Amino acid sequence: MVAPSSTAAPEAATKEDVWIHSSCEMCYSGCGILVHRVNGVVVKIEGDPECPHNLGKQCAKGQASIMTLYDPHRVTTPLKRTNPAKGIGVDPKWEAISWEEAFDILCQKLEKVRGEDPHKLLLSSWDMAYTKITTPWQRAFGLHEPRMTVTATRCGAGLHSVTFIINGTFNNDVDLDYCNYCILFGSGMGFLTGLNPMAMARKMAEARARGMKLVVIDPRCGVAAAKADEWIPIRPGTDGLLALAMLNVLLNEQEVYDREFMKKHTNGCYLVAPDGAYLRDRETGKPMMWDRAAGAARTFDAAGEDCALEGDFPIDGQAYRPAFQLLREHIKQYTPEQAAPITTVPAETIRRIAREFGAAAKIGSKIVIDGQELPYRPAAAHYLKGIVPRTQATWQQLSILLLNLAVGSLDSPGSYGGLNLLGPAGSWEPRESPDGLVMQTVKINPTDPYTPKQATPSEGVAPALTRGMDAGSLEFYAFAEPEKYQVQVKPEVALICRTNWLASKENRETTVQGLLNIPFIACFCTMLDETAEFADLVLPDTVSLERHVLFPNSRQLQHIAPVTDYFYWGVVQPVVKPAGEARSWCEVLMEVADRMGFLRELNEEVNRTIADPACRLEPEKRYSLSEVLDKMARAEFGPEYGLEWFQEHGYKRVKRNVAERYGIGSLKPRVPIYYEHFLRGKRDVEQLMKERQIDWWDTSDFVALPHWKPSPSYTRSQSTEYNLFCIPYTDAITFKTLTPENPWLNEIAERHFRLLKVEINADAAAKRGIKDGDLVWVESVAGKVKGTARVTECLHPEAVAIAGIFGGWAKGKPIARGKGLHHNSLLPSDVDRVDVLSGAIDDCIEVKVYKAEQ
Repeated sequence: MVAPSSTAAPEAATKEDVWIHSSCEMCYSGCGILVHRVNGVVVKIEGDPECPHNLGKQCAKGQASIMTLYDPHRVTTPLKRTNPAKGIGVDPKWEAISWEEAFDILCQKLEKVRGEDPHKLLLSSWDMAYTKITTPWQRAFGLHEPRMTVTATRCGAGLHSVTFIINGTFNNDVDLDYCNYCILFGSGMGFLTGLNPMAMARKMAEARARGMKLVVIDPRCGVAAAKADEWIPIRPGTDGLLALAMLNVLLNEQEVYDREFMKKHTNGCYLVAPDGAYLRDRETGKPMMWDRAAGAARTFDAAGEDCALEGDFPIDGQAYRPAFQLLREHIKQYTPEQAAPITTVPAETIRRIAREFGAAAKIGSKIVIDGQELPYRPAAAHYLKGIVPRTQATWQQLSILLLNLAVGSLDSPGSYGGLNLLGPAGSWEPRESPDGLVMQTVKINPTDPYTPKQATPSEGVAPALTRGMDAGSLEFYAFAEPEKYQVQVKPEVALICRTNWLASKENRETTVQGLLNIPFIACFCTMLDETAEFADLVLPDTVSLERHVLFPNSRQLQHIAPVTDYFYWGVVQPVVKPAGEARSWCEVLMEVADRMGFLRELNEEVNRTIADPACRLEPEKRYSLSEVLDKMARAEFGPEYGLEWFQEHGYKRVKRNVAERYGIGSLKPRVPIYYEHFLRGKRDVEQLMKERQIDWWDTSDFVALPHWKPSPSYTRSQSTEYNLFCIPYTDAITFKTLTPENPWLNEIAERHFRLLKVEINADAAAKRGIKDGDLVWVESVAGKVKGTARVTECLHPEAVAIAGIFGGWAKGKPIARGKGLHHNSLLPSDVDRVDVLSGAIDDCIEVKVYKAEQ
C-alpha cells in the first residue's frame, strides 16, 4: 500500500506544509511525534526531539501509523447486523446505516438497561486515556462502582498487583544511568519492548557502552539475550525457583544482605507469631518490633532505629520471631542443587550469578548527586512479560523482587525501582497502610492492595477470590459461566471499545460463549476484527491521528520513566479529519448522555474530577470532547495552559529533583518482605467459599512467605505426550492486536526470519523429524495451530515460541488474516491455570509438535 497520490503533488501545487505536535498511540508508551501534513494529507511521522520520553527517536510502529490512518479496509460508516446467527465464520450480513439510526438503536438498548438496572451495562476498553470521561459517564449512567473490563490479564492483573505493594507505583524499571549489573528475567527492557521502549533503549545502550554487565535469564534468545554478556536458558515457568535459590545463596550461604535497609525500609523487623500473624499492639492494632535499646516490643512507628532482625522473643507466654529471620529459614529449602534439575540451570551458575549480583550491589556504599547523599546500589533484577502470566505470577515476581530488596536495591541510584513514587513539588507521595506498608498515591491509582474486593451481583464472586487489582481471567470466565461464578445481574448490553476479546483472550470457545451470553453488543472499532463479527452494531472509531487525547504520555503518570529526568504532559490531537463518518467513541458516549437525558449528571461527575472551580462545566451545557479536555488542562496547570497551548507547544515539562527521581531518601512507608495480608486473605476467601459452596478454588498459595510449586504445564509435560512448553513473546514491531493489520508492519513480519513462524530447538526438531521450513502442527489440550517451523539453537530444548497476536481469522482484516499463529488458541480456560492471588492466566502451555501435510 502507498500513501495517497496527492502526497506526490508538484511543489508548485503545495498550499500547505506543516509539522504538528502529537503523541503516538501504537502502543501504551505514548512517544512524542511530529506529524508532517502536506495539503491535508499526512506524508510522514517522526519522533519529536522536544519530548523527554523519546527525544526524537521512534520505532517502526510509530512510523507505520500512517498506514493505519489510510487503511482502505477501515470501517468508516455505522453498520447494523442483519443475520441473527452468531459464531466464528458466520457472516453478520452487515447493513450500512446512518448515525441517526445507530444512535436510535444504541440509546434504545441503553435506556432499557438503565431503567431496569444500570449494572446490566458492560463497558470494555483498553483505551485508558479516556477514563477521564468514561468513569464519570458510567457514574452518570448509574453504575455505583464503574469498571472498565480490559484485556490485560497477560500483564496487568499480575504485574500491577505486585508493583503496588512493593514499589507503591503502577510500573517498574531500572536506573540504567548508574546500574553496573542488571539481570533481566523474561524482560526485554532496554530492547524496544516494555513500558518505556525508546527511553530505556537509549539508556541500555549507554549503560552497556560504559561496561554494565547484562545477564538475561530467558528460555528464548531474543534481542535482549543476543546482546547480553550472558544468556542463561531456563525451563519455562521455573524463574521463581531460580530466584529463591539465588536468594538462599545471598542470605544464608554468603550472608550478603543490606541489614540497614531491612531495618529501616522493610517489615523485616515485624514480630510474627507461630500462626503467622503479626504481634499487634492491643490498643492501636499496629504491628510491633523488638526495640533492642528499650529491651521491649514497640509499634513500628514508635520503635527506635536498632530493632531486631533475628532472635526469639517470648512475650506473654508465646515466642515471636522477626519476619526477616522467618524468611531466611524458610528459603533454606531452595538450594541451588534442588533448583538445578528443575530449572535446568547448573547449580554452579546459580551460585555464581548470585555472588556477582551481591558483590555488584556495593552494600553500604553512598553516592552524591546534586549535593545529596544517597544509598548507591548499582545492581538490579528486572522482570516483565516472561514472568507475569504464570500460575504463580505473584510469587514468581515477589521471589525476583526479594533479590533486589535483599541488597537494598530500591529507588536509589543504580537500583530497581518504581516509576513515580514522588510527584513534582510535593504534589504526591506514597500512602501508608495501617500496618505501615507502602501504598500507591491516589493520583496514580486509588486501589487499596490490602483491602479485598467484595463479591457483587454484577461481577459475582470472582473479585473476592483474588487479591489482585482486578479479577483477571476470572472476570471473563464469569461471562461464559455466570451460574458458576454466581453472577446475579448479567450483562445485557456491552460496549466494546478499541479492544478485541477474541484475539486477546485465552480459549476461543470460552470467549465466544461469553460474547453469546450478552444479548446486545456494540463495537467501536476501526476494522471489522474477530470480536466485531459478534457485534449487533458497529460504530466507526477514529485512529490516533484523528482524535483528541489529553496527557497520553502520562497515562496518569503510570508510564513516565524517571530516567528521562522530567515529568511531562503531552497531547494527541487530530491532524486530519476523521475518515468517512468515523467518530471518537468518547464523543459518541457524550452525545448518548445528551440524547438519553443524563447530560447534567455527566457534567456534574466530570466536575468532581476538576479541582479548579473556574474550570468546571456548566450543568446543562453540551460540550465537545475538546472543550472538556481544555477545561481539564487549565484546571491542572493554570488558565494559560489550555488544550490549544498543548497542541501548539507539544509538552509541559517539569524537571525532577533528586528526591523525585530517587525516592529512597523520602520513603517513609515500609516495603513488605513478609506478606501477612495473604494469610488474612485466605481466611476471608475460605469463609466466602464456605458460604457460597465453592469447591473449585485452591487457596494453597495464600501464604506469607515466597514459595515455588510446579505449574500445571510443568506437571503435565513430565507425564504426557505434550512434552514441550509453548511460550509467546513480544517483538519491537508487535503490540497486542493493533499491529498485524498494518501494511508496513505486516511486510516487516513477512520478511522477518521468525516472526510468523514456530520457533523450535534444533535437537527437539531433529527428534521429531522436523526441518527448517516444514509445516508443523502445534497442539495443546485446548486446540492446535499450524505454521512454518523455524529451527534454531537459540531456544531452550523444551520450548517452542510463537510471536505476538498473529493468526487472525476475521474477514475484515484481509492483511493480517491467516498470517502467523494465534498462540491464545492453545490456552484452555481453566481455573487451575489462574494465579489465585492476582487473577493472571498462565500463557505457558504444554504442547506437542509434529509435521503437517505440505
